Amino acid sequence: MNILIWLLQKHWMDMRDISIMDIERDLKKLNDDLLKSCRLTQEAISKTSSVLMRFDAQKIQEIIDNNKKIGALCVASGEYLTNIIKQYQPEGSVLTFISSSISVNIELKQIGDLTAGIAESLLSLNTDIPERYKINISQFAKIFQNIVWDSVISFLKQDAGLAKKTILASLELRKICSRMQDDLMETNKKSETAERGESILLFVIQSVGDIAAHTVNIAEISA
Repeated sequence: MNILIWLLQKHWMDMRDISIMDIERDLKKLNDDLLKSCRLTQEAISKTSSVLMRFDAQKIQEIIDNNKKIGALCVASGEYLTNIIKQYQPEGSVLTFISSSISVNIELKQIGDLTAGIAESLLSLNTDIPERYKINISQFAKIFQNIVWDSVISFLKQDAGLAKKTILASLELRKICSRMQDDLMETNKKSETAERGESILLFVIQSVGDIAAHTVNIAEISA
């Protein structure tokens, strides 16, 4: 955030009607909103990992309700950032950063939506997930808690090194998800009838892969 504060101070230093205190207040809200959305997303992913291993309808509902909070926060934060652009009319790197913050909000909301989608699909699938897939996907979910956090931190701190590390980790997990899908589809071809649970499992694996894509999108802003 020190980089952004310096950029904003440089951009607005000649605007006497805007105080540094106002700028720092807006920056703090930007930072806090993104971190809050990120933590809520991590919480949803953590609970999804838990219900994958042990079905819990109440916890699944908590994930769905949690996603509503993520959505509301991301929308409100996006509107706030849009108003900052209208009020201060920033240019160059400052405008790019604030506009990118709006994009990060959108990516976090989409990660939340995917997580809630996984949870909703588990309501009908219940405990029918094969154990090896259950364990693998649950482990991925735990890893993604850190990856989502790192992607947002790399953006806020404009840390290219952390961003590249996050991108590599996300892409590797996405490749593993792709292999899992291929393996499952090959298994389905060999069976006489395709189980409904297998279709839902394919959706779950695809959703995990899509979460990886969104973390890459966040991290690439700083790479």
